Amino acid sequence: MATTHAEVNIARSADEVWAVFGDFQGIKTWFPGLSDVRAESDDVRVITMGPGMEITETVLTRDDAARTMTYSVASELLNANKYETTITVTPAGDGCTATMDAVLDPDSLADLIAPVYEQAVQGLATYFA
Repeated sequence: MATTHAEVNIARSADEVWAVFGDFQGIKTWFPGLSDVRAESDDVRVITMGPGMEITETVLTRDDAARTMTYSVASELLNANKYETTITVTPAGDGCTATMDAVLDPDSLADLIAPVYEQAVQGLATYFA
């Protein structure tokens, strides 16, 4: 299995960033390139990233006190055996660090996902700029 890691430092409190980054249904406010986000339930969302590209994401674990959440990602187009993402916000100096880590199978998904998550954390930083 492959892994990816993207992170960004943000000059805001960890709690302030978690309120946005950890809002599972609010991803469209900071994640660039999303056409639509539809809530299926509190823990399931369907993201549209363009014509015919729907991704279903389901919360697996969430710990607001630790500011971390793991969710599974499923899409027929990705043909993944495993695709889980963990987002985390940790205090760092006068601000915080926000991270997105993915565990992927097949390994070839890492080349596709890594730049998307880099763009995503930069979108989060831009949201707070």
